[in-house]
Parts: sequence; structure tokens; C-alpha cells
Amino acid sequence: MEDSKIKVMIESDGVIQMLEKRVETISDDGWKKIIEDFRKLHENEERMELQLEIEEAHKQVEDANKQVEQKNQEIKQMIQLMLTNGMSLEFISKSLSKSEDEIRDLLR
Repeated sequence: MEDSKIKVMIESDGVIQMLEKRVETISDDGWKKIIEDFRKLHENEERMELQLEIEEAHKQVEDANKQVEQKNQEIKQMIQLMLTNGMSLEFISKSLSKSEDEIRDLLR
């Protein structure tokens, strides 16, 4: 009788130890999953922030291009007015510190 109780206790202890190991494994796997999910979330947030910065930079480039185009149009109108008033291309070239070819390109 005593031997069977000891045997049952030993078997129970083995089962308990096995369960504890399994719980630890599940717990470790769970923490690993949580940590990995957090890492992925953090990487995604960084990507989204970078994407927003890129979009903002594109908007700034577009705005700068529009301003350059507007200034070019203003210069073109000014040159056309100067030509209309009888100024020579050579005089306009010297006044604007641009070559005659640059002025012709701008008028196109």
C-alpha cells in the first residue's frame, strides 16, 4: 500500500513538473510573440512617420517648383515688355546678367 502511494506521488510530481515546464514554455512563447508584435508595430510606426516626412518633402518641392515657375513667368513678361519698349536683347542680357541664349530659352 505504501509503495503504491509513493509511486502515485512520484508520478504526480512528474506530471506537475511536466506541466510546469509546459506552462513556462507557453509563457516564454507568449512573451516572445508579444515582444515580436511590439517590434513590428514600432517598425510600422517608424515607416509611417518616414512616409509622412517624404510626403511633406514632396509638397515642399511642388511648392518650390510652382514658385520658380511663377518667377520665370514674371521674368518672361518683364523681358517681353522690355523688348516691346525697344530695348535690345544685348542690353537686356547685360541688365539681367543672363546670356542671350538663356533669355531666348526663357521666352519660349
